[in-house]
Amino acid sequence: MKSFLSFANSKLPYTAIAIGKFDGMHKAHLKLLGLLGNDGCALSIASIKPPFVTPPSQREKYTTMPFYRLRFESIKSWDSLEFLKLLFFIVPHLNKIIVGYDFCFGKNRMNSVSDMQILLESMGKHNVEILELESQKHNGTPIHTSIIKELIKYGDIVSANAMLCRFYSIKGRVINGQGLGRKALYPTINIKNILYLTPKHGVYATFTLYNNRIYKSVSFIGNRLSTDNRFCIETHIIDNFPLQVHKNEMIEIFFVERLRNNQKFTNLALLKQQITQDIVHANAILEASCNLYPKIP
Repeated sequence: MKSFLSFANSKLPYTAIAIGKFDGMHKAHLKLLGLLGNDGCALSIASIKPPFVTPPSQREKYTTMPFYRLRFESIKSWDSLEFLKLLFFIVPHLNKIIVGYDFCFGKNRMNSVSDMQILLESMGKHNVEILELESQKHNGTPIHTSIIKELIKYGDIVSANAMLCRFYSIKGRVINGQGLGRKALYPTINIKNILYLTPKHGVYATFTLYNNRIYKSVSFIGNRLSTDNRFCIETHIIDNFPLQVHKNEMIEIFFVERLRNNQKFTNLALLKQQITQDIVHANAILEASCNLYPKIP
């Protein structure tokens, strides 16, 4: 994603711009971007502090629209007029601005969408169209990144996915695990997560993306209560998986449904028995979920 401010000298050629955080790239964000037409771009104004639902570097893969970033920290002290002047300075042919119904701008969120037309006219911009997307809801609940974050934190992945219109995923580098799974339980791939919001601890039916191929999997997040009590994110590939995954390679885990809470078992035989049940349960869910959302990118 390119920096919006880096085009202060060269300018951008678009006539329409959609403005928002785009920190979730959820169903409402996609609908907002769908209003741009063929000559528009998106401007993401958001903080750069993790954890993210969708990190800045990943937002472009959910849309074909040109995407630019503007760090909130760099403009949070600006008044509303300064912000609008910046828009037209960098995008001089702008004639359409698209925002959400709750969009606010300027220092301390001083102005809302209803103030924008007045400010534009004070700048001599009398023919700029402002499109305001109405509140988007899922089962009566407004679709917001903040709500999606709470759903993920509480393990309601099914509802979070419905608002995202995709499977929530986390991406990370492969790290060394205990090595116990391959010897006494089931082999797993362990990853380190830095950028993404971690779902509630427990066991999940998941898909795992490795080397451009999708595998059915069952994944665990939490402290290994039955062994060393250390936190881990690990995934077991259900499908035949003959490839050797190496440390520092990237994999992505797509969460489909939460199966159960984290539990402590008195011995490894009982733990393996439970994991076997988890695999059967996860496999049934994944078979039914393959076509639930568009193809995993």
